[in-house]
Amino acid sequence: MSILAINGGPKIRTELFPSQNTFNNHEIAAAMNVISSGRLSHYRANWTSDFYGGPRIKQLEKDWSKKFGSKYSIAVNSATSGLIAACGAIGLQPGDEVIVTPWSMTCSATVPLIFGALPVFADIEEDYFCLDPEDIKRKITKKTKAIIVVSLFGQPYNQEINDVAKEHGLYVIEDAAQAPGAMYKDKYTGTLADIGVFSFNYGKHINSGEGGMITTDNIDLEIKCRLFMNHGEAVLNDISECDASTLNWGTGIQNLVGFNFRMTELTAAVVIEQLKKFDDLLEKRLKNVEYLDSDMLDIPSIKLGQTRLNCTHSYYVLPYIWIDTKLYRDKYIKAVKSELMPRKDRDTEGVPIGCGYIKPIYLMPLFQTGKHWALKNTSQKYKKGLCPVAEDLWENKLFLTLLHAPNSTIEDIGDVSRAFIKVWENKNEIL
Repeated sequence: MSILAINGGPKIRTELFPSQNTFNNHEIAAAMNVISSGRLSHYRANWTSDFYGGPRIKQLEKDWSKKFGSKYSIAVNSATSGLIAACGAIGLQPGDEVIVTPWSMTCSATVPLIFGALPVFADIEEDYFCLDPEDIKRKITKKTKAIIVVSLFGQPYNQEINDVAKEHGLYVIEDAAQAPGAMYKDKYTGTLADIGVFSFNYGKHINSGEGGMITTDNIDLEIKCRLFMNHGEAVLNDISECDASTLNWGTGIQNLVGFNFRMTELTAAVVIEQLKKFDDLLEKRLKNVEYLDSDMLDIPSIKLGQTRLNCTHSYYVLPYIWIDTKLYRDKYIKAVKSELMPRKDRDTEGVPIGCGYIKPIYLMPLFQTGKHWALKNTSQKYKKGLCPVAEDLWENKLFLTLLHAPNSTIEDIGDVSRAFIKVWENKNEIL
């Protein structure tokens, strides 16, 4: 009789894992206060105090800067919007090149296209999954304007990249959407580059459904980001009628065309409450990781994900490397998932364990067809083999779990551990 659930045996777990919803009465009360006020947004696209948003926006930006150590924080309606504003703030133009990662949410690589700039893909580090500074050096040309780094899975990006950028006069934009709370020495992710960007999308460490934050210590970049996210051309039209010289906003803003990337008071109210419990939520996440990692050490075909020297990790996802040459990763993971159940409120998504993260971005249809106007005249070749480390991890080695995230308990993680061990001990059933 079969032991493994994939072959008809009994499952390790038959109940759904806890919901990842971390809202309570505090978020509900904060949202209701905004709704009762009848003013869900205070923004205006002209030169008044409301150019900076309403009281909750201002409070959130102040709280964020205090928590994570940035001089300036700018609330936006998504991390994608934040990346667009950041690229606009550094003056990205058609013909520029931006070095990007093949492994992230697509916007981390595609945002330059909005400005007519060209994404140039560099490979990633096999142990840490972030951009490899050595491959970045090989990809720099006279056209390179910036590097968009991603602190992936909760791991701070390699700080050698800052040295490379400084040597070549390049901007560094950090996508820290997956890594709030992680640190390099005494600095938080999101403050390690010229501009940082965070996400409050559902499933992230801090959740408001949608939303994001831009961080920077550079006042010139700060005001340019603000103008990009709130109809800058209209605001500057107002300022031209008053004493603009007192603002000391620098140069290069007169030809700026802004967008509406504004966060609502409703979203800000929720994020304020989520930020108050951030440390507790992160601690629970880290304890679950420690527990599962300790048991995974007993499986010789699994290599734990590494944390970079002088860094902490905030584990948006928990990565592992499959190193068995006889049993294919996907077959093993499929058997493990058969032993478990999905999360409550996300049960249609299946068990949150996956193989390979994402297909490298340059292999997606956008780059394979080459029909986007910014790609039509490029000599860049977006072919398989461009980033061999990322491709190998995607096809053969990496697998991830999200089951360590709140509100999973140590008891829940025990079931996850038992599933991995059970399948390993009975792997002959699937070899």
